[in-house]
Amino acid sequence: MSKNILNAPFRADIVGSFLRPEDIKVARVKFAKGDITSEELKQVEDKCIAELIEKQKKAGLQVITDGEFRRSYWHLDFMWGINGAKHIELDNGYFFHHEETTRGSVALTGKINGNNHPFVEHFKYVKQFETESVVARQT
Repeated sequence: MSKNILNAPFRADIVGSFLRPEDIKVARVKFAKGDITSEELKQVEDKCIAELIEKQKKAGLQVITDGEFRRSYWHLDFMWGINGAKHIELDNGYFFHHEETTRGSVALTGKINGNNHPFVEHFKYVKQFETESVVARQT
């Protein structure tokens, strides 16, 4: 009898977003208060991402991600990195499952382009961990 995983009664997909480690949560609070610099925050993120990538490799995953550890909301963080767009705070947040979430939004300030978008450097950091059997992906 052949085993066909496509007919298995279960399936699991990894979308690339992992729970943020406590170190990142603490560092983000400190950064928001001005207690640490953006470089110090990046060092914490780099360390946590490297640890996550090692776990992904040990689990046998052939695709690695940064776990979205540098982002709060993928779409908002993406838009905030676009030239010609800026981060704004709304009077009220978005509602999701009857709960108010972020008040952060985006406003267009000029012609938009993706030159020097921070996600490029984020991806380059993950890409350095590729091997012959493991490929990096941006999620």
